Amino acid sequence: MKTWDVVIVGGGVIGLSLAWRLRRNGASVLVVEKGEPAREATHAAGGMIAHCDPHNPPALAEMIAASARLYPEFVRELRDGAFESPDLRDAGTIAFFQADQTPNCPGARSVDDRELSSLEPLIAFRGSAFWLPERSVDPRKLGSALEKAARNQGTDFATGSAVTEVAVLGRRATGVRTAKSFYAAGAVVNCAGAWAAQIKPLGAPTHPVKGQMLCVVQAHPTQAKEAWVGHPQGTHHSGLLIQHTIRTTDVYIIPRSDGRIVLGATVEDAGFDKRVDPDTVQRLHRAAEKVVPEIGKMRIHDAWAGLRPGTPDGLPILGATSMPGYFVATGHYRDGILLAPITAKLLTEVLSGQSSEIDLAPFSLQRFG
Repeated sequence: MKTWDVVIVGGGVIGLSLAWRLRRNGASVLVVEKGEPAREATHAAGGMIAHCDPHNPPALAEMIAASARLYPEFVRELRDGAFESPDLRDAGTIAFFQADQTPNCPGARSVDDRELSSLEPLIAFRGSAFWLPERSVDPRKLGSALEKAARNQGTDFATGSAVTEVAVLGRRATGVRTAKSFYAAGAVVNCAGAWAAQIKPLGAPTHPVKGQMLCVVQAHPTQAKEAWVGHPQGTHHSGLLIQHTIRTTDVYIIPRSDGRIVLGATVEDAGFDKRVDPDTVQRLHRAAEKVVPEIGKMRIHDAWAGLRPGTPDGLPILGATSMPGYFVATGHYRDGILLAPITAKLLTEVLSGQSSEIDLAPFSLQRFG
């Protein structure tokens, strides 16, 4: 019977990043995914690497900053291994905060109305605005690149059947079982996101937090070009309607390099319901139109909902557990894309028996008893 060094439960951005990193370090790896890789929360994400967001939990500050620093090299290595790009964009973010909120990251600065008009002439919204040195990626392209890079390096995949339990022998994890098979391993990592609690006997206490989003595209091929007529700054914007990610309290707006614009997102306690509500989609579209009126002329290309993995205290669950051979990397809530590089690095260190560069004790599964 074949045995792997590590079996990873869940093929989202966290599981795929970890599989890719472990395989680069020489470990034999199997990813067991109940559906298809990167088709759940990763597929539904916005892709903001929002390390300057004042809403980020203080306990995650060090990890978030470290992961943001890793991203350019992470993407470069991934591009070399997958021969495709996850559309890393670094124009920055324009964020409108409430009066009592300020970003806490190097390079952030407030912008007045004049500079705002220079940065993004089509923004009609006004308020307490900041330019933030943030990046973004296309999560769907990121997921695809991670899967290809992992496969190219020899990572094995078993898809279409959910893990039902971690196999235990002598109080040690020895593999996982699905309805179809048993997969033996020296170590098991639960990266099952919103479904992590369903993995017995030591399921991580995650719960689904629904988020609805949509994508808009130009109604006519010449729309973006015409929108810039009369704006002297428009000549260097390559025909894109907007260059920066834009965040307000009601909506975030994320441009893609191919001209699509992603709008989001709701935060809903709706269990595992991923149905899309047309009224919610229209509300998000109208909220974006108030910020950039030209978006109101764009047609809705797609709308979807995803399930973020929330935890009781809002922090991820990372590291070893009370069961030898069983590890957890889940519960990243809205920060799975942002925290993927550092999570892969830290868990690779833990699984290799090294001391991790960041203390994972505050994120241990044992904090929940």
